[in-house]
Amino acid sequence: MRQVNAAMIVAALAMVPLWTAAASAMAQRLDCVLTDKEASPASESRPIVVVFDEDAKTVTAEAGGQTYSLEKVSISNISINGAADSISLGIDRSSFGIVWQQYGTDKVSTEYGQCHPTRSPQ
Repeated sequence: MRQVNAAMIVAALAMVPLWTAAASAMAQRLDCVLTDKEASPASESRPIVVVFDEDAKTVTAEAGGQTYSLEKVSISNISINGAADSISLGIDRSSFGIVWQQYGTDKVSTEYGQCHPTRSPQ
């Protein structure tokens, strides 16, 4: 019995690198909702979709019918960050909290929210 359990554990551990390599090779989608605008809780409930690819170091965001291809992308085990012409975003990977900033001529609008992963990007 003990040999069977040890063999099963070794086989399972051998598969972990294959599974994590396959998972990291795929783009991942986060569905987010911005719920805190300018530090006023529950003042807004706006959906944002973020798709990121760790291997390619790409991040796109869809908000308000507009798609942003982010530049200056940084993806680590701790956070996902990027910026486009008029926006920037940061996501804490441990809590999936998001900060979304939009830059206007004379104003920066900051919104906070929460994301959750979905199974496959669309």
